[in-house]
Amino acid sequence: MKPASDETTAGARRAETIANLIIAAIVVGVSVAAILGTQHFPAVRLSTDVGPARFPIIYSGVLIVLSLLLVAGTLRGRQFSEAAKPKGRNAYLAVAAGVALTLICLVAIVYVGYVASTIVYVIALMVLMGRRNLLTTPLIAIGLTALVYFTFSYGLHVPLPVGSLFE
Repeated sequence: MKPASDETTAGARRAETIANLIIAAIVVGVSVAAILGTQHFPAVRLSTDVGPARFPIIYSGVLIVLSLLLVAGTLRGRQFSEAAKPKGRNAYLAVAAGVALTLICLVAIVYVGYVASTIVYVIALMVLMGRRNLLTTPLIAIGLTALVYFTFSYGLHVPLPVGSLFE
């Protein structure tokens, strides 16, 4: 006979698995609806303009890929280790810190620009979530920032803020 704590843990994992699958299905459904809804957006006449329909399609595509990764990870049984999950009051503090970091980043973008503020922001969020590798954390932050920067600046021709300190 299993101890009650094992049954409780198994029930919590099952509930978390079901919740992850439901969330992924909802996000995929909303993303597909957004893609279908933007099919009738007006076309632009400028060859350098990507048009208003492009952003929802890109965003929805990314959400679908992330949802599929969530489903794959959930079905493979990957769970966060219990040590990595904030518990009790610490969970609320982590969420509040994440919101505060986001607001600070939004203000910092105006002064120091997208690149500098986003690199610091991503590093801070990764540390907040428990990633503390001194080599890979900054490299991942720089890589993600560069990917978004080049996608918007060169792929979509949308300039990102350089900040008032650098103008």
